[in-house]
Amino acid sequence: MTTEVTTVGPDTPFKAVALLLATWNISGAPVVDDDGLVLGVVSQGDLLEREAPHGLLKPGSRQAKRKAGAAFVADLMTKPAITVRADDDVTVAAKLLEEHHFHRLPVVDDEGKLVGVVSRSDLLRVFLRTDREIRDEVRDEVLLREMAMDPASLYVSVHNGIVTLNGTVERESMIPVIVALIRRVDGVVEVRHTLKGQFDDRGVSPVPPGPVGILSSRKPHN
Repeated sequence: MTTEVTTVGPDTPFKAVALLLATWNISGAPVVDDDGLVLGVVSQGDLLEREAPHGLLKPGSRQAKRKAGAAFVADLMTKPAITVRADDDVTVAAKLLEEHHFHRLPVVDDEGKLVGVVSRSDLLRVFLRTDREIRDEVRDEVLLREMAMDPASLYVSVHNGIVTLNGTVERESMIPVIVALIRRVDGVVEVRHTLKGQFDDRGVSPVPPGPVGILSSRKPHN
């Protein structure tokens, strides 16, 4: 994603938005309040709908009436904004861009505040990573750092973005976690594995700890 984002406020005038989009050669900009919360998105399409509402919107609709006389972003913008979170999988962003025919999406944190923008070109750039780069991240970041495993204990190969894993891990419950983490690595297209666990702990319930440091005051029976 891009973290340096051009934004506008809800009280930005129509002409100022048109000039900004043209000057920066961008298709749209997130609309944020003073706290950085994303309120919506204003795009070139929104500006065109304001100029010719009956040609682009259903005549008489609430949206057409709102945009027909809009002088500020608050009435021009599309709301609520379609957003993604920074930790969302790239496939989530790609699906939203395709479904809504957007060129970019605001990226927000857990509080809904803007942290960046992801575009179609950003998503395509992810899949330009080499197989070597992906393999190194799987071994060094996923296996070694996140799972505290010796990367050499598993066979890891990457071909055309497809990650293949073979080998044995300590517990069966670790396998879906490893696969999920690898799927989130930028550039990974698919994960294939024949991993096995030395101990099948999938159906084992943890034993709740008992009271510690409490001794019975009852005397033993003679």
